[in-house]
Amino acid sequence: MPTSPHADADAETHIRIRQQEIVAELGQQALETDDLDQLMQDAAVAVAETLDNEYAKVLELLPDGDEVFLRQGIGWREGLVGNATVPTDLDSQAGYTLLSEQPIIVDDLRTEERFSGPDLLINHDVVSGISVIIGSVKDPWGVLGTHTTEKKNFTQYDANFVKSVANVLATAIENRQTQRKLEEIYGRISDAFFALDEDWNFTYLNDRAHDLINLKNQELVGKNIWEAFSAALNRSFKPKYEQAMYQQETVSFEEYYPEPLGSWFEVRAYPSETGLSVYFRDITERKEREQELELFRTLLDNTTDSVLVMNPQTGQFLDVNETACRRLGYDRNELLELAAPDIERRFTDIEDWQSHVEDVKNEDAVTIEGVHERKSGTTYPAEVNVTYVELEQDYMVAVCRDITERRKRERRLRESEQQYRTLAENFPNGIVTLFDDDLRYKLATGQAFDKLPVSPTDIEGESVQDVWPDHVSGSLESAFQAALNGEPQEVELEYIEREWVVHVVPINDADGDVFGGMTIAQDITERKEHQHKLEESNERLEQFAYAASHDLQEPLRMVSSYLQLLEERYDDALDEDGEEFLEFAVDGAERMREMIDGLLKYSRVDTQGDPFEPVDLNTVLEGVLEDLRLQIEEANAEITIDELPHVEGDESQLRQVFQNHLNNAITYSGDEPPQIDVEADRRGQKWMISVHDEGIGIDSDDQDRIFEVFQRLHNHEEYSGTGIGLAICQRIIERHGGEIWVESGPDEGTTFSFTLPPAKAPDE
Repeated sequence: MPTSPHADADAETHIRIRQQEIVAELGQQALETDDLDQLMQDAAVAVAETLDNEYAKVLELLPDGDEVFLRQGIGWREGLVGNATVPTDLDSQAGYTLLSEQPIIVDDLRTEERFSGPDLLINHDVVSGISVIIGSVKDPWGVLGTHTTEKKNFTQYDANFVKSVANVLATAIENRQTQRKLEEIYGRISDAFFALDEDWNFTYLNDRAHDLINLKNQELVGKNIWEAFSAALNRSFKPKYEQAMYQQETVSFEEYYPEPLGSWFEVRAYPSETGLSVYFRDITERKEREQELELFRTLLDNTTDSVLVMNPQTGQFLDVNETACRRLGYDRNELLELAAPDIERRFTDIEDWQSHVEDVKNEDAVTIEGVHERKSGTTYPAEVNVTYVELEQDYMVAVCRDITERRKRERRLRESEQQYRTLAENFPNGIVTLFDDDLRYKLATGQAFDKLPVSPTDIEGESVQDVWPDHVSGSLESAFQAALNGEPQEVELEYIEREWVVHVVPINDADGDVFGGMTIAQDITERKEHQHKLEESNERLEQFAYAASHDLQEPLRMVSSYLQLLEERYDDALDEDGEEFLEFAVDGAERMREMIDGLLKYSRVDTQGDPFEPVDLNTVLEGVLEDLRLQIEEANAEITIDELPHVEGDESQLRQVFQNHLNNAITYSGDEPPQIDVEADRRGQKWMISVHDEGIGIDSDDQDRIFEVFQRLHNHEEYSGTGIGLAICQRIIERHGGEIWVESGPDEGTTFSFTLPPAKAPDE
């Protein structure tokens, strides 16, 4: 029998809690043990068992960086642990993982395209798995991985669990390395000593002192300290040493000596009858650690979340960050005098607090929502992640987030649901959904659900990743994220053998802030099929037009040739009417040739065009103006041009469009010198280019047919031409995914406008 949603949710929650318990147990073990290999082995076993996988491994990066070796693991054939190595080149899974801060999830190694599986995995029939870096990309230590021979869909929670275990190992390794470094440092810095006489000259330095300050191995005995170490004159060394010698008192201080030493020193200076005895040690490592701790504290104080450390017995605050003080309205000392029940309304007395502590201790960590009270008495809703930490002294650590804005977004989304639900339920041939900023569906409805294997109730409350197959959810997730950033999106995809277009738009509140999104999905299968048939029909028409116009060339050339022969041989024999008739025939043949050439160009727009690339329309127009320079000068035309954009297109064809429009604007200018404006304006996802003239204009009844093939509004005696130029322009613009139109009236001038796509970014 199928399980209920509540049962599935409870099971999922139990799995996550268990994963958190494993991480906490390994973290505690890391604090208590000195045996790193045992910790690594226990971590591998825990990861494999928790995720129900056959294999787990801890790979250590070798010094040369070209290989990792199998230091610990479970499930592998005998003799491989401690001996097997895996390459780390860029095509390998290990190399790929070492370059990623995020977990690497492999659904099926057999079809993986990002990298190739190593022999270690292939020889064990591994199919699916997760691998994460131990350490960081800048300073990697190795890789933690877990694998199975069955195809398995690991969740992001699973990946985060493996990453958390890797972080435990990384911290343990770093602590061990730090401990060893400190042991080496302490061994080096003990007993460094030198003696000075009353004139500040060195009388003795022990070996340790030479190691720390005599880097050039000079002969320092007999030399003046301020001459040998002149940089000390501008630091605390000189006044402190003078205080010890002249006031005959012991002085202790810490000071930094700049390069070439570049070190911090802890100094104790003892006066004597003959001068000064100085004991010192290098504390650079300690100072750096203190600076790191100070930086960590600064980061903690400036995080957006409140951090509170509490005594589990009383709830008393032991430490708080500045964010907590700022959010609650207390200064630090005031807040440290309070306890958790003083600010959290859900705890009415100490018994409630103790019950809460027991819950957290049993679960290791819990997440709750509560109400926090400020010093002023006002309150705000908070999401609190509480962890129980068992060290020499037990602690409760709470990370609190103000969720006021989230609550407002949720309320606005609920209101939007009511507004859109009636519309959505009656949306024909489509689906309407609303989603929040966590990419979870809050509403799903529409008549097209009848075509889907899922219902609205299957979707509402679920995330986009959990509802749809990978090829669908991947496209939708990126579109959802863009919409939440205020950018409407349109996605075309295939699902259950149907074609769909999904429009994704942001939803804004009264202040204009985006708090969710809406999708409108339509089944466009029939439209796509019709479009495909239309494309096939157009292709056949293009082939016919090309063949017909090409085949007409030969008889036309023959007619033109014989007409030329008649003119050459019988010119003297023809009377005035004969010469006129012959002139008409030659002119007709020439116009026929121009029409055939135009028809050839028209048929070749789609088939003979160049691939699209970024095109600078300013450069294109400069070339057109140069080609028309003589015509422009003869007509005394005045042309003004805006700064034009870069678009994505065929430069040669766009040049043809501009040349046709400018030529027409000059030709049909009327009696006055042509006044022509070329402008550009961004309209949504497209650029709109307009060419405006003050010429004779076009009657509204004629504006549709001017884009048809061989349609002319004037006879040849008035204006020359074939009537195909604008038809070619329309075909070119449509090839670019744009539209072209005209706005005009008799004697009112004409504006031709067309749209083009913007140039793509280099990485698109």
